[in-house]
Amino acid sequence: MNYSVFTDTDWLFPDSPHSEERTIQLHAARGGHAGAQILCEIPSGSLQLKFVWHQETDLEVTLFRLLPVCVNENTDSTFMTTTDYERCRDFVTRKAPFEVYDALCPLEDAPEGGRLALYLCVTVKDCAIPGTYTGELTIREGSFETDIPLTCRVSTALIPPLSSSRLGMLNFFDYDGIARQHHVEKGGSEYWELFARYVKAQVDMRCTHIMLPPGEALFEDGTLTGFDFSMAEKAGQIAKKEGALWLCGGHIAHWHEWDEQEYYPFWNQSLGLSTTEGYLQLRLYLTGWAEVIKKNNWQDCMTQALADEPQVHNDTTYRILAGIFRKFLPCIPIIDAVETTNLGGGIDIWVPKQDTYEKWRTEYDKLQAAGETMWFYTCAFPAGPIMNRSMDLPLTASRAVFWMGALYRLSGFLHWGFNYYIGSDIWRSACCPHKGALLPAGDAHIVYPGKNGPWRSMRFEAQRAGAEDYELLMQAIETVPEETDRIIRSVCTSFRDYVREGQKLTGAGNLLLELLEREVYTND
Repeated sequence: MNYSVFTDTDWLFPDSPHSEERTIQLHAARGGHAGAQILCEIPSGSLQLKFVWHQETDLEVTLFRLLPVCVNENTDSTFMTTTDYERCRDFVTRKAPFEVYDALCPLEDAPEGGRLALYLCVTVKDCAIPGTYTGELTIREGSFETDIPLTCRVSTALIPPLSSSRLGMLNFFDYDGIARQHHVEKGGSEYWELFARYVKAQVDMRCTHIMLPPGEALFEDGTLTGFDFSMAEKAGQIAKKEGALWLCGGHIAHWHEWDEQEYYPFWNQSLGLSTTEGYLQLRLYLTGWAEVIKKNNWQDCMTQALADEPQVHNDTTYRILAGIFRKFLPCIPIIDAVETTNLGGGIDIWVPKQDTYEKWRTEYDKLQAAGETMWFYTCAFPAGPIMNRSMDLPLTASRAVFWMGALYRLSGFLHWGFNYYIGSDIWRSACCPHKGALLPAGDAHIVYPGKNGPWRSMRFEAQRAGAEDYELLMQAIETVPEETDRIIRSVCTSFRDYVREGQKLTGAGNLLLELLEREVYTND
């Protein structure tokens, strides 16, 4: 059977030509992952796949079938998407529409027929003995067998468990979307079983914070009487059971237009929170939420998102909102994506967008030097070549973004779109509708609705790999910062300037492991 091997840092397409590589060569840290993609020409009969190590190991191999997803429009050069290829041809991988292998489907759920594209993932336990391990993947069709050799070198370098992570991470949940895409009743037993699998996926991706839904307003004869926090409480309990380190209370308010001063609670979009009635309703919300936190003993693992993306026009009102919150929940850290530097005292975990951070880097660096916690985030704006996990950008962008976080010494990452399955068919339309336009392909989701829970994606794997890279980079920075920064700059120098070729990123990762073995893990 004709086959070829590719890195896990480059996209594969249904019409990709075969490469000359016939063996899988991996280099991994203890406690981490490494992977490769395999492209095969499918014989006519059914297939059996089996992987066998030649030695006893603490390495586990998981196989997935790669499924194609249609990118229906290209990322625009400035905002959202475009059908004008001339506006984006310099930075996208292909002209839309096109299909790309992004979704990872369990082999037992994979459809038959079509070209066979596989993703092989090696999980290295933290107790694994460093050294070189070999094995082979056997693809059997009837009496015919194809053996694909694999070599995995396990480094002495160690990626810490999530509980010791230096990198914070938060991805938003679409709680309604879980019910809609899986055709279950929101809040029912099947729903919560699915939700647990979604949380597990986030934890596996090294998310440290799990976003909870906000409280639901209760009215009698049009009058607000209280809030129901039962969904948030149940979600928090499940998240903690699945290994979440931190919980994050859901957003409470937002502005109507980005350039206005006022904030409005989600339960009453005509009520300004800076008014007396706004304060009283916010007081009712926060006293009820404080009781839930105390009841579940979440005081030491709770954070709170108040109002997404405060701008320069409403940062003063955001501070008022934060001040009210601190009156009722004084010890809970506030975290939000921000578009301003004027929030001192009103926020504890700053999360500027990647271009916002670079635009006002001097101010953010002053805040960080003073002891403020500084994360960063990516989303649909700005578009163009800037690092994001859009499916028509090089796959390297989804991983290298964490290298930029290490270069800037930022300590966390946020993305809004974990499972926002918007639209009628995300398999044929990866660009989900949003406010009369389309989001860049995949911006709204990094997993897919599978038969029994979320199916991961190549971008999911790249994001997890980037988070693991970050942990190793920060270890090296502590000992040899200048040499580590040189390795980082061989991959990226800003959020807009990064390598497009997966081999270059993989090569830099190997240099990082060698640096750690030489300078940090010398006695292992």
